[in-house]
Formats: sequence, structure tokens, C-alpha cells
Amino acid sequence: MAAAATRPFAVGAVVVPLGLPVLGYLSNNIQVMFTVHLFLGAFWFGTSVLGAVVLGPVMGSLSAEANLEFAEGFVPKMNLLMEPVSVGVVGSGIGLASMMGLWASPTPSLWAALGLAIALLVLGFGPLHSFTTGMFDEIAAEETDHERLAALNKKYGMLSLVELVLMIAIVATMSGIRWGF
Repeated sequence: MAAAATRPFAVGAVVVPLGLPVLGYLSNNIQVMFTVHLFLGAFWFGTSVLGAVVLGPVMGSLSAEANLEFAEGFVPKMNLLMEPVSVGVVGSGIGLASMMGLWASPTPSLWAALGLAIALLVLGFGPLHSFTTGMFDEIAAEETDHERLAALNKKYGMLSLVELVLMIAIVATMSGIRWGF
């Protein structure tokens, strides 16, 4: 999959989202860590919205050939990028909470955010990963089964909506953390 996405993209897709939280934490600067967390979180959230609301429906309406052409470039890159981004967001959130001393007396909102983060990771590394890997395998096959590709894309789109709801919920819990709930 790294070769299909290009090796430089694959390296950057792993190093940047995982390296930024480490650098933010090592800086020992709450503002830097907050910025890293906000940047990665906004990217993850925005990509989720784009995938669930725009790309999924568009891909579903394309011809089989157009869908395959689009998916050949899109699927490997998204699969390589979004998992490190999700780990970077969760890691930077945990690190930020630690730097702010929130784990000393965790609020219900903090526990809710952690639970939602774990649910998002399980969803991303479980069924969503399985569907994108299946799409990649189908794209790379000698003879693509367009019906299977469309079915996997549809399942991925439906679960992307669940992911989006969880992300909206985690944003709400972060507001709760901000206001001390």
C-alpha cells in the first residue's frame, strides 16, 4: 500500500502526525501542545466530514471505471494517513491533559473524551481499516469486482457517519472539559 501511495507520502503520513505530538510534549509548552492537538484534531474531523458527507456519496454515484480510477489514488493514501493522524490526536490529547494537570482530578467530561477517543480508535483500526484494506485489495486485483468495491465503499460510508457522530460528541466533551464539567 505504501508503494501505491508513493513512498515519500507514506513516510510523511506516518512521521508528521506521530512526530508532532512527541515534539509538542517534549517542548513542555502547553500552547505548543494545544496547537498540535487542535491542528491534528481539526484535520481528522475535517477529513471525516469530507469523507462521510461528500466523498462517499460522490464515489457512490460514479461509474464503475471512474470510481476505480478515483479509488486507486485515494484509498491507499487515506488508509496510510488517517490511522497515524488518529493516534496523533489521541496521544496529543492525553499528553495535553497531562501537561495541564487534568489527570490529577479527572472530570466526567475527561473520562467521556477518553472513552470516545478509544471508541474512535477501535472503529478506525477495526472495521474502517478492514473496509479500506478490502477496497485496496479489490482495486489492486487483476479483475476488480466492482460490486464488491461498491459494497465496501457503502459500508465504509455508513461507518464514517458513526465516526462523525462520535467526533461531534468528543468535541462536546472537550467543551465540558474547558468549562470544568
